[in-house]
Amino acid sequence: MDFSKERKNIHDLANHLTIIQGAVKKAIKTLESKKLLPEESERLIKADEYLKQSNIALRELREEIIKKISEAESR
Repeated sequence: MDFSKERKNIHDLANHLTIIQGAVKKAIKTLESKKLLPEESERLIKADEYLKQSNIALRELREEIIKKISEAESR
């Protein structure tokens, strides 16, 4: 059983989320430093939290796939 396609998809998605998270953090800092649009800053902070949760879920999924690969290879 080969899960290389799934592992690559997870890896790519995790990279995209990390890039988005960096952009969100930069936008939050910019908004906070200029004291503009506090409601937008709050939305970005919430988006950042969702990104963190998504990255955690992807790491857990990656670990599960790696575990399944190891189990399949040992059979």
